[in-house]
Amino acid sequence: MKKIIAYKRYYTDFMNSLSKPERLKILRALLLFETEDKIPYHYIKYLRDGIYEFRVSYINNEFRLFFIYDGETIVVLFNCIKKKSQKTPENEIKKAIKLKKEYYEQKE
Repeated sequence: MKKIIAYKRYYTDFMNSLSKPERLKILRALLLFETEDKIPYHYIKYLRDGIYEFRVSYINNEFRLFFIYDGETIVVLFNCIKKKSQKTPENEIKKAIKLKKEYYEQKE
């Protein structure tokens, strides 16, 4: 079982901004991520610089939770977005890269 941790309050703040059914959909998907060895490829996409996006769809909404693997088991959730276009916004990818750097600096 993978351990999922959230870095700072980005994930919590994002989840608090969603409706209850949206939150439940994301939580169910994360539970799958935590417990399954192989995740269906449509859930995860590698972006760059060690940053991945966890993808969840609910009705007409696309949610993206940016994360990294820290070692073998820990998944760290960074910023999250409700996606409005086909392409993942560049500024959100850059924010995730910045948070990754910050995370490792604080860990030392």
